[in-house]
Amino acid sequence: MLSLVNKYKIIPILRGMELEDARFLVDCFREADLKILEVSLNQSNSLHVLENLVKEFGDDMVIGAGTVLTKEIAIDAKNAGAAFFLSPNVSEQVADMAAEMGIPYIPGAFSPTEIQYASELGAEVIKVFPVRQVGASYIKDVLASLNKVSLLAVGGVAPQNMRKFFEAGVKGVGVGSSLVDQEWIEKRDRNKIIARLEEYKNLVHEN
Repeated sequence: MLSLVNKYKIIPILRGMELEDARFLVDCFREADLKILEVSLNQSNSLHVLENLVKEFGDDMVIGAGTVLTKEIAIDAKNAGAAFFLSPNVSEQVADMAAEMGIPYIPGAFSPTEIQYASELGAEVIKVFPVRQVGASYIKDVLASLNKVSLLAVGGVAPQNMRKFFEAGVKGVGVGSSLVDQEWIEKRDRNKIIARLEEYKNLVHEN
């Protein structure tokens, strides 16, 4: 999991999307060579979307499930084809189930105590969520002591602040609503979406 995060740096997050919109957007991700993404399982159709995206794009993209809160959701996500799990919290039961399944698990943590606990549960990458309220300086302060953990910044990452998070020491970022405009998806404006994705990628390469 860490090698994938190190390679692509950016994990797009799909939340509450209809399947056809998701298919179009993921095809844009593939064209832009962003080949790792998360489908958040917080809507009634999320498993259906995840399963269909895995069937269509799973051969050349790594598609994970987000908002995996319980072992039951973990089982459903695995059955839908998820390659990895993410959650907004640290869950021992999800960590145990993921280990049993042989699927990477990226738990969400906020405080140094939670981050260290997630590390002790075996997390190779830990999602710091939400980072909007604390900013990059918080990441830098945490890593001054917990310098052996690998962090993913999620929840408020945008072009205006992304470089600062990498400068602070994160290995990658998860980006949701700020990644592309909904209007571009509705109008199938591939050119604008690819241009935005390239903007994000260029910000990564500047670090």
